Parts: sequence; structure tokens; C-alpha cells
Amino acid sequence: MPTRLISKPGSARHAGFTLIELLVVIAIIAILAALLLPTLAAAKEKAKRVACKSNMRQAIITVHLYANDWQDLLPDGRDNNGEWHAIRVRNETWTNLVQYTGNVKIMDCPNFSYGTFGRYSSLYGYLIGYAYLGHALDGPTAHDWPATSPFFWHSPLKASESSTNFIIADANTWGLGLVMAPHGKTGPINQTSSASPGVPATFQIVNGTETPWNIGGVGGNVGFLDSSVIWKSRLQMSQHYASSYIAYYGYW
Repeated sequence: MPTRLISKPGSARHAGFTLIELLVVIAIIAILAALLLPTLAAAKEKAKRVACKSNMRQAIITVHLYANDWQDLLPDGRDNNGEWHAIRVRNETWTNLVQYTGNVKIMDCPNFSYGTFGRYSSLYGYLIGYAYLGHALDGPTAHDWPATSPFFWHSPLKASESSTNFIIADANTWGLGLVMAPHGKTGPINQTSSASPGVPATFQIVNGTETPWNIGGVGGNVGFLDSSVIWKSRLQMSQHYASSYIAYYGYW
């Protein structure tokens, strides 16, 4: 006959977690997640910076292709009104850049969002994801920038100018309540305010005098006419005029 084992009361515990043990496990998982998530976010941000560099190099090559066909002139950086703002270009410039590269996202930053703002305006042209710094002015004196200002800089008109001229940069720009910071420590800065409800913040209207740095920006990529693109920390950047009418500023 088969032998039947009879266990004595209290000789074995019921399998499973007690409430205390479950809470301890949950607490440990939460601590590990808190430690790992910033690291993962920082790694993702580094990958986005590399993607930005690649986009910028392609954009600079496209600018040179255009110049080869147009007597060395760089694509016009001014808007439909003939004014210049680093984050927008006129219809013809946008169309030419897209046609030369075949990529409608040629001037898009992977960290940049327009929020509730539309990209196109018949009055101004197209908003872009970077600061385009070429052909901002039609001639050396066609602007309101005082040459003695520390914010003054030279916008190249031709592709054959000095290779160290700025041509494109991450849009760390601000002015008249507008502030953008595409690169924080762990990604774009998602700050909102009562003046911009629902705007996901790399492109936003805010109250006060916020700059990219005091909302959490840490730097950005900067591209030059020789097609090189480098990352600059906020300490390596300088402040410059970012529009032809001295209402906006930028770091590059």
C-alpha cells in the first residue's frame, strides 16, 4: 500500500509573500528605477545630440550644393518680409533646401518642438528647427546691429568666405518672451507657463526674461562653413544677435 505522509501542524509555511515583504520589494524596485532612469535619459539625450550633428552636416552640405549653382551665394536667411530671424526662412529658401537634399526634415532638430505654433506662415515663411546663420543680411551695413556691440557677429553671404564662419546652430534663442532650450542634461527643457498652456516648451512664450540657460539648457551643436559641427557647452558659447531688428538673442 502507498505510504501517506502526514505533516504536523506548523511544520511548513504557506508559500507566498507577506505584505511587508511585498512592500520591501516594491520599494527596492522604485529605488533602482529612480537611479537608472536619469542615466537612461542622459544616454538618450547624447544620442539626440549625435543625430543633431548628422542633420547639421547634411544641411551644410546642402547649403554648399546650392551655392555651387548660384554663383557662390548662400541660401537667403531672411524671411518673406526681408527681415531676418534665426529660426525662420523665406518660402524660396525652404523649398530650395528641401529640393537639394530631398529631405523635408533637413532643418529639423530631433529635440525641437513647435508646440501649438504652426510651421508655415504666409507672412514670414517657414519656422525651422535650428538657427540658420547664413545670408542674414544683404550687405555689411544692412542691419541695425551696432558693430561695437559685444553681440555683433558676421553673417556670411558666400560659401567661399572663411571656413570658421557660423552657418547653423542649435536654437538656443530667446527674446520678447520667447525662449528655446533644445538640450538639457536629460533632454529638451519642457517648461511651461501661464502664458503658454499646453506648449511642450522647447518653443514657448513665457513671462519674464528667461534665457536658455536659466531654464536648464546646457549647450548645443554649432556648425561652420567648412562643414564641421562641434558640441559647445554653455560656458563655451557667446551671446549674439538672433534677429535683424535686435529683439532676439542666441547662443552659439
